[in-house]
Order: sequence, then structure tokens, then C-alpha cells
Amino acid sequence: MTIPEEIRQKAKLNVGDKLIWQYDETRSEIIVMSKPKSFSEKLWGLGKEVWEKESVDEYVKKERENW
Repeated sequence: MTIPEEIRQKAKLNVGDKLIWQYDETRSEIIVMSKPKSFSEKLWGLGKEVWEKESVDEYVKKERENW
């Protein structure tokens, strides 16, 4: 599939980049995104705001005490 150059530039895609296709049934839309070279790097830090108010170490300690 050929993606117009203007769209490739806006999406920071290069010719030959791999894409991920997904269909959103709720919105009846096709979602296309670039496939990351490393999923672990792409997801690094995701959800970090969850730990803003609580120390991770304290949370793990409390969970272990409940076992």
C-alpha cells in the first residue's frame, strides 16, 4: 500500500516502515500506526502517573504483607 508523501512526513514514516492495522468496532474506523522497533521501549514509562502518590517499594511491601 502506498501512503502519500505528505502523510508519511506528518506521521514521521519512512518508505518500507512496518505498520500495525487495527479496526475500532465502536467507531467503525480503521486505525493505522507505525510498528515500533521495540515494543518494550515504546511502552517504557507507560502508567508512571499511577505511582506519583505512592512509593513502588511501599506498595510492594504492603502487598507482600497481605499474602
